[in-house]
Amino acid sequence: MTICSCGYAPTSEESLADHLGEMFIPSDDTDASGQLHAEAVPGRCVCGHIVASQAALDAHLLAAFTPPDHLGRDGHEHNPA
Repeated sequence: MTICSCGYAPTSEESLADHLGEMFIPSDDTDASGQLHAEAVPGRCVCGHIVASQAALDAHLLAAFTPPDHLGRDGHEHNPA
């Protein structure tokens, strides 16, 4: 199973996505450009992006919030390794 470069060892792929979300997604759900991203209804982000699964929504949210340097809100690098 994939672990995070910070050393976090998830128990499932979902828990890895949850960990990365906690490290990158700000409490106001707003990305660096000011766009709001959050689940509006199942399968749809408030930005209008429509997905077929929860995993696809998680991937969309992580793509929207993961900074190029992969530094989390805790100041450490977080990257699936």
